[in-house]
Amino acid sequence: MASRRSLEVLAALLLGLTLANTAGAKVYCCEDADGRRQCGDVLPQACYGRSYREMGPQGTIKRQIAAPLSADEISRRNAAERQRQDDEARHAQQRRFDQALLETYPSVDDLDRRRDREVADIQRAIDEARKRDKELRSKRLRFEKDAELFKGRDLPRDLAANLRSIDSELASHNRTIEERTRALEATRARFEADRARYLELSSAAAKR
Repeated sequence: MASRRSLEVLAALLLGLTLANTAGAKVYCCEDADGRRQCGDVLPQACYGRSYREMGPQGTIKRQIAAPLSADEISRRNAAERQRQDDEARHAQQRRFDQALLETYPSVDDLDRRRDREVADIQRAIDEARKRDKELRSKRLRFEKDAELFKGRDLPRDLAANLRSIDSELASHNRTIEERTRALEATRARFEADRARYLELSSAAAKR
């Protein structure tokens, strides 16, 4: 059995070399599904969908052609390419950010002063909103005392309107306070991250 297989391989090789020795001829060879060598001056049917070699004169390999990718391999290749592009985009964005950070702040002290100004502006807005909220709640208490005089009866139209208006304004101020409090926390976190990155970039530049 081994002898027969050896003869088949030898015959295929001799065929490939014979075809290759033809002036300017190209020969295409591959191993078929059973591991047997298949060669021809046109791509043998058994080589379709498989890797093959393009042979030149004297049996030299001119090209090695890989087998076509499977659908799963194509999907993995495309996913890897998208990941590579995403990584490149992130790195480019980080480089732009780093450059802008260094150009914006001549020193870390300048960054700290900018942080303190922005934090103070937001805190001032929160304090003003809270002050107004306190005024509105005091005003509502007066309306509530007036409303107690009409317990069990319909409130006068203007008193009911005043209560609805003040409740609406209180709700609006409550949303404003919540939003500005979140903005304050985000601003502090952003400057903390920027400061750490600034120090990291400055330290790296000093070592160069």
